[in-house]
Amino acid sequence: MKKIIAFVVVLTTIFACTKTDHEIALNKVGSITNTTTVQDLKQLFKNDSIVSRYSEGDFGNKNAYILENDTHLIYKKGGTLLLSISPVNPLDSVSKIKSVTVFSNDYKTATETNLSSTFNDVNIHHTIERLEASFHLVTVFVKDINATLTMDKKALGIKAFKLGEIDKAQIPNDAKFTSLTVWFE
Repeated sequence: MKKIIAFVVVLTTIFACTKTDHEIALNKVGSITNTTTVQDLKQLFKNDSIVSRYSEGDFGNKNAYILENDTHLIYKKGGTLLLSISPVNPLDSVSKIKSVTVFSNDYKTATETNLSSTFNDVNIHHTIERLEASFHLVTVFVKDINATLTMDKKALGIKAFKLGEIDKAQIPNDAKFTSLTVWFE
């Protein structure tokens, strides 16, 4: 009997230690927080694959051909894209994180809001600061988690050339999102 109890305790400890954090909150996406640096990513995602795309241009000159930012893509085993992480400063391994774009439904808020949630889910459980239209997208600014979610205007039935602020009444409750980005302060 003692062996069985010891075995159960060991298994419980193993599973408790290997549980992955997938919570989205203010300044937090999983184990990434507003204090995380680029060099921390290797340790945080040691069981996943990291593909880093640097913005240094063809000649390695930081001032020429620079793109907007570096991007670090996190893939889980099997090749599924989980996250796209952008640092504040390009080409700086000690730079803090500027934003994290979430591609996996595993990452969710305390109210179970994730990438596959509907507009109604977000409207009920979070504070929508404003809605803004660009040429092809509607961006929803969520204040309590400092995030932006985007929706395709064509799927919403909103005219392509309508720009600026959008009213919540124009968005169907069952509208789905195309992206979810959490911004760090």
